[in-house]
Amino acid sequence: MPTSDLILHVIDHLGAGGAQQLLADLVLRLHKRGRRMAVINMRRESDLARSLTQAGMPVISLGLARIDPRQLVVLIRHIRHLRPALVHTHLMGANTIGRLATVLAGVPAMVVHDHESSAEIYTHPGMLLALRRLIEPAAPPQNLRYMVVSQQAAQYAATVARWPEAQICVVPNGIDVTHMLDYHVSPAEARSALGIPQDVPLIGYVGRLRPVKGVDVLLTALAQLPHTHLLVVGTGPQAADLTARAGQSDLMGRIHMLGQVADVRLALRACDVYAQPSRREAFGLAAVEAAAVGLPVVASAVGGLRDIVADGRTGLLVPPDQPAALANALAHLIAHPDEARQMGAAGRDYVCAELSIDRAIERIERVYDELCDIHTMIRNP
Repeated sequence: MPTSDLILHVIDHLGAGGAQQLLADLVLRLHKRGRRMAVINMRRESDLARSLTQAGMPVISLGLARIDPRQLVVLIRHIRHLRPALVHTHLMGANTIGRLATVLAGVPAMVVHDHESSAEIYTHPGMLLALRRLIEPAAPPQNLRYMVVSQQAAQYAATVARWPEAQICVVPNGIDVTHMLDYHVSPAEARSALGIPQDVPLIGYVGRLRPVKGVDVLLTALAQLPHTHLLVVGTGPQAADLTARAGQSDLMGRIHMLGQVADVRLALRACDVYAQPSRREAFGLAAVEAAAVGLPVVASAVGGLRDIVADGRTGLLVPPDQPAALANALAHLIAHPDEARQMGAAGRDYVCAELSIDRAIERIERVYDELCDIHTMIRNP
């Protein structure tokens, strides 16, 4: 049984990703508020793991492979040693193995954080998905909350995963709004620094270059928008193919590929419109960052993007995998800059009010306090 006020986070890995960044922001900010936090990283030590350790956060990196029969035993041992009041798991592996380890270690309260939304319906073998639907909703502990990142994810969780609706809570990912806004570089200065012409419409994209993100759809749409340029930030398995496509005559000289950058603010400041043409998207943190700096967002009407973009108010939603519809939406905003600026301002206001990291942490803290009154547990061990 727990004898401390410790909240333990267990995650598949601490590489790059929205789930990892949310965890880092969450534990560091709650630590500053006086909450005791610790992290178990099931894979090898990473740059993020080291930065958390340097900031004073206890991080245990297990160094285990994705499929390793020792995972359960090792996790149980560490959880029993730490004796947390609550375990908060992140990503699919930790949500499965970590849940079982939490129960066997005797921790009575748990948060299962589903950052990937309905992605499992595309990646899980049918038999495995059916088995999870049969077993997981009734599995212990009962003092548990399923945390999802969007209303679409909540609907999926209730109807497909069949999690009890009373145990599902929606907590959208949040960003550091102050960091995004505290960057005083004009669009002209940003374009000059990046070597982009001043007198052309510029669309921005930030994210992994892989098929699910739909960047190939964006390039096809761009071919229908003469004199418009595209700024791409990110790397991934499609990078070589997209670079080759960018060199063809209809796109020649109009695509600027920056690769991976440590700070996206300069790139976003240079843009007029932001595009998120994903085929699937659990949430869409890059779209939130773009909205935070006042860019209207044109996005596919999938997953959490439907929560981020209010169609016609903060941006435009289009069907996924349809370059003509994407081109039309982008062309409309480029041709109507006043409307685009109004949408961008509305998007910034929405992000500041609802999608800041502080707002996300407030929602998560309420879930923690609902599951277990840590202070009561301290007074009555």
